[in-house]
Amino acid sequence: MTYPAETLHLKNGLTCRIRSVEPEDAAGMIRYIKTMLGETPFLLRTPEEFDYTEEQETAVLTRRRDDSRGLMLVAEADGEIIASCDVIPLSSRSRLLHRAGLGMSVRKDYWHLGLGSALMERLIAHARQAGFEQLELEVIAANRRAVSLYLKYGFQVYGTRLHGMKYSDGTYADDYLMYKMLV
Repeated sequence: MTYPAETLHLKNGLTCRIRSVEPEDAAGMIRYIKTMLGETPFLLRTPEEFDYTEEQETAVLTRRRDDSRGLMLVAEADGEIIASCDVIPLSSRSRLLHRAGLGMSVRKDYWHLGLGSALMERLIAHARQAGFEQLELEVIAANRRAVSLYLKYGFQVYGTRLHGMKYSDGTYADDYLMYKMLV
C-alpha cells in the first residue's frame, strides 16, 4: 500500500521526509539495514548475515509496496534512509486476518528526536484503517528505548521469551512479546 510523502520537523530542527518504500529504494535499504545491524545488538542478524542482493531486496520491497493491507514506510534525510517501519498481515488465513505484525528501526543519530513516535502514530492509524484489530511485535527486553515507545502507545507485554537471542560471546537476551488492541 502506498502512503503520501510528507515532511516531518524533528525536535532538533532538522527535517526528514516520510514516505512509502519503493522498489527503487533497494540499494538505499541495503545500506540502511547494514548500518542498523552494526549500530545495535537488538536486531536479529549481524551485518555479515545480511547478504541480500539488490535484486532480492527489490523483490521484497515490491511485495511490501503491493500488499493491499500492509504498509512499509521509510524516513529519509539528506537523501539517506534514516528509519524504516512496517505493518504486515500475520497471515492470509481467515481466522488470523485481524492480526498484524509491527516492526521499526531508527538510525542511532536520529534517536530522541520524535521520529519513532511519528512513525508509530502513522502505523497505528494505518492498521486501524486497514481493518486490523490487533498489532503484535517482539522486542529485546533490554531495549529500553523501544519498550518505552511501545508502552507509550498502548502496547502491553503478554509474555517473555527467555534466552530469545544468543550472542557470539555466549550471553543471552530475553525478548518481550507485546500486543495492542485496536478495537
